[in-house]
Parts: sequence; C-alpha cells; structure tokens
Amino acid sequence: MAEQREADTVVVGLGAMGAQALWRLARRGVDAVGIEQFAPGHDRGSSHGESRIIRTAYMEGAGYVPLVRSAWRAWSELEEASGTRLVVPTGALMLGAPDSSAVTGSVEAAEQHGLSYQLLSHEQVAERFPQHAVGPGEVGVFEEEAGVVLPEAAVRAAVRLAGEAGARVLTGTRAARIVPDPDRPRVLLGDGTEIRARRVVVTVGSWLPRLVPEAAEPGGGLRVERRVLGWFRTTRVPSPHARGPVFARDGDDCTWYGFPSMDGGRTVKIGVHAEAPGNRAEGAQWGEPVDPDTGPRAPDAADARRLGELASGLRGVSVLPERMVACMYTMTADEHFLIGHRRELPGLVLAGGFSGHGYKFASAVGAALADLAQHGRTDLPIGMFDPHRWD
Repeated sequence: MAEQREADTVVVGLGAMGAQALWRLARRGVDAVGIEQFAPGHDRGSSHGESRIIRTAYMEGAGYVPLVRSAWRAWSELEEASGTRLVVPTGALMLGAPDSSAVTGSVEAAEQHGLSYQLLSHEQVAERFPQHAVGPGEVGVFEEEAGVVLPEAAVRAAVRLAGEAGARVLTGTRAARIVPDPDRPRVLLGDGTEIRARRVVVTVGSWLPRLVPEAAEPGGGLRVERRVLGWFRTTRVPSPHARGPVFARDGDDCTWYGFPSMDGGRTVKIGVHAEAPGNRAEGAQWGEPVDPDTGPRAPDAADARRLGELASGLRGVSVLPERMVACMYTMTADEHFLIGHRRELPGLVLAGGFSGHGYKFASAVGAALADLAQHGRTDLPIGMFDPHRWD
C-alpha cells in the first residue's frame, strides 16, 4: 500500500515561482511541503543562466508596473532574510526605431505610472553608451530603476530559508500526478507516495501542460519553445560592458537582449526573446517545440552564427560566443502569465506560462501564490493573469 502523508499546502516545482511561494508559506507558519524533481537552482528548466533582467518601465505593458514594483520590494526582503546579494542595479537601455515596441512601450509604461526615464536621440545613445553600435534610425529609452537578478542564487536562497522556517523539502522527487479536489487535493509521487493537502500550488514551468493538461487548454494551449543564450568575450580593457546597463533591442527580425558583464568584464551575455511576426515560419531557428523531459537540443554552430550576427550590434566583443546554453520558454497565447485558480481544478493554485519575461516578478508572484493558497485571494495586482480570461 502506498505511503500517505498530510500537509496544509504542497508546492510542486521549486524553480523561480515555487521556491518563493514555499518560503512565503513557511515563514507564515504554514505546514508546507515543497517537491522538486531535480535540485534547487538546476539548469533543466527556465530558471538558470546566471542573470535575469528586472526593469520597471515595462515595454510589454503598463499593466505590469504595479507588480514589478511589488517585486522590487519582495526581492529586498529575500536579500535581507538570506544575507545574500540577489539584485545588481545597472539601469536599463531599450533601443529601437522611434515607433518600435521597445521604445513606445517603455515610454507609455513610464508615463502612465509617473516613472523617471530619459528618451535619448541617436546621438545621445552613441555618446553615453558607445558599447552599442546603434543604427542611424535608432533611439533609446534609459531608466535607472533596473538591473540584474541572480536566478540560481535566488532559488537556492528561498528554498534554504523555507527549510529553515519549517517546510519539508523533497528534492530529486518527481510528481507523477496531481488530483484536484475542493477539500483534499492529492499529489502522487513517482515512488507511489501520496500527499494529501488543503491546497496544492503547481509551479512546474514547462511541465505544466503535461502534469495538469487542463491548465494548458485555454486560449489555444501552452507551448514550450527553445531559446539559446550566448556569452561573448570582451576584447577591450577596460571593457565598456563592465558596468551596464542591461538592454533590449528591437531589430528587423527579432527582439534581443543582453547583460553587462557579470564576471568582472570578461564576457557579455545576449539572447533572443522573440522572433519578428514575419520570421516565425516553420523551421525558424528559435521557437522550435521542446519536450521538457528531453529538454532543448544543445546549441550548435548555427546558433553561434545567429547570435554572432546580433552581437555585431555591440562594440568590443568577440565575433562568436565562447559558450552557449539552451533553455525553455513556456508561452501562453497572449504571452501574459497564467496565475490563479481554474474552476474545473478545485484545490489547485496554478502559475505558469511566463513566456520568457517572468523571472523578475518571481518574488511578488511567490507572495501572491502563498496568499491564494492560504486565503483564496490576494491584494497583489495579478488580475490580468486570470486563467479564465480566455473563456
């Protein structure tokens, strides 16, 4: 007979969001269990790669600004509680044509929320940020309230603090099935153990469509896509990339982004966020579907060449990356997140579909998930991520 356990709340998946939710629950005194199929801070999902951008004048939509402001405060709480530096201020530079989404979206978000920003002409960008080889039609938006979050360190810190606060943390443990129920939902583990709880928080990233298929159906379903990140050696001493800012650029065929050197000026990291709409034809290099159990295929020479083409927009870096990693994006139909309850999945709190831009919000999302699990509601601004918005 399978072993049965009891808990108030189970958090399945201790990546970006789940680790934060487990810590919040444990520090509130909730009897919580966290389940992770790998080890906290692993490189098998979407919470690795050494750095993530956090910015406030949010080009993806002004509606995100209240949540990212909450996230800034929550990151500070985690830093203080863990005694670990998790956020590195750098400022952010959005580059593109004057009518590009990187420019217009950032300005709109800043204007709606009274954020401080600077709209820079082509000449001003070239003078202030000579590490960027901007084209004659490109302008920039610079904001101070931006920087880098250290993802693996943040996940490990939150899981460690959760354990210290009394959470039971099960690593190397795979959830085979989650059974919804309004009173006692169940998590069935791969070894046959069954955990019954009052609520189950499901934060399994790219495994969400597989573990809870019903959660993936609204709006045409969730899709899991491959992305590649590349680290380019700097070629100047001192490197103009050593201090920042983080950046995003709207190009002709994609939106790409990058980070100042996080290793003392030695390398710069860049990646592609999204293909341009007309460039998403079948066979496009990035955006190909991924089976999360298998993982994305390893980076290859074609990836290196494509990243190298983008890196030609930077001065003082090598032609090709010295190393690359592949990761997974879990995309919703509208590329906004999925956070909350679904009526046909009683007892479950869902978080997924973070579409490649969710990590910066993890600290606030974790607090919201803890609220939803504990009280059924939250005051944090997550209404735009309602899983029923497609109904």
